[in-house]
Amino acid sequence: MASGATDRKQQVVAELRRGEILAAAAKVFASKGFESTRMDDIAQAAQLAKGTLYRYFESKDEVYTATVEQALAKLAAVTDEHVRQAADFPARLAAFVAVRIAFWHEHQQLYRIILSINRLEQHRRRSHKWQLETVLYLKDMFEEAARNGEIPQQNFLAAAWTTMDAVRGVNERRAFSQEVSAEEQARFLTAFLLGGLVAGAGG
Repeated sequence: MASGATDRKQQVVAELRRGEILAAAAKVFASKGFESTRMDDIAQAAQLAKGTLYRYFESKDEVYTATVEQALAKLAAVTDEHVRQAADFPARLAAFVAVRIAFWHEHQQLYRIILSINRLEQHRRRSHKWQLETVLYLKDMFEEAARNGEIPQQNFLAAAWTTMDAVRGVNERRAFSQEVSAEEQARFLTAFLLGGLVAGAGG
């Protein structure tokens, strides 16, 4: 029994330490960029010995991957929370778009790093995997709306990819230029996408 309690305590401590490392790494990546960041920098920011850092992560790339996946997990949870609270499909689509734009507006430095790294050939497959999770979430949302008679049947996988690409395009542009507010951009994009989905443009 004591051994089990000790193991659980060690697991909690390890998870907390891992979270602290990722929080520190996100700040370092944001300030120095991926290429210029060293494991030494991350260890120093996390106030750890370099050897301790290597007990949790084997490489800078592994730290980066975990940092992005943590952010994406948080984004997915916040997105789903807001979507579930919406009363109908237009409101669910609006919630999805608004959350995705607002989240990356608040994490623009990390988003810029993701953009720069995802353009490299060796990282594209991983980026596609991350995007696909959201695309399938959208596809499910569209199919539910069709079952409820809110939008017509159409190629929902294509519609989901189009929606994802449109939101990513807005976020990419906003990472470097913000002539329009996040709220206004989200409203415009939602209306644009909703019009296509209601018309069955993904036919």
